[in-house]
Amino acid sequence: MVLVLPALSLALPTTVMHSIVKFLPEVIAENSLTAVKPVAYSLSPWAGLGMLGLYAAALLGAGGWLIARRDA
Repeated sequence: MVLVLPALSLALPTTVMHSIVKFLPEVIAENSLTAVKPVAYSLSPWAGLGMLGLYAAALLGAGGWLIARRDA
């Protein structure tokens, strides 16, 4: 799924692409958290860190639900 989203964003118009791509974890890490100068079309550092936390919480929640459902 992670590789599909950037490939789909290349077929979209630029304004839509910037709206979607800025929420991908790779782009958040390189433009929001590790950049020295602000980058256009990126999240602020705290918003980027919050989005990465939401990704982690969603994946942990989905994994916990799957384990509970499959009774592993």
